[in-house]
Amino acid sequence: MALNITYGEGGFCENCDDTHEHPLHNILEQTEVADPSTSNQQTAKESAQAKLKALGLTDEEIQAMIGK
Repeated sequence: MALNITYGEGGFCENCDDTHEHPLHNILEQTEVADPSTSNQQTAKESAQAKLKALGLTDEEIQAMIGK
C-alpha cells in the first residue's frame, strides 16, 4: 500500500513544533491507497512484443531491446 499525504498551505514543515499554528509537520490528512496495478503494464508489454515480432524481429532482438 502507498500513503497519500495532504499538506496545508506552504507544504511540509520540516522543523515543526507545538509553537506553529498548523498541525504537526503541516500534515492535514494521510490516506492509504492501493498500489498501481501491474496488469496494465504487463498487457502493454506483451502487445509491444507482439508488434515487434510482427515486424520481423527475433525473440533475441526483442529481448536485447528491452534489456532482458
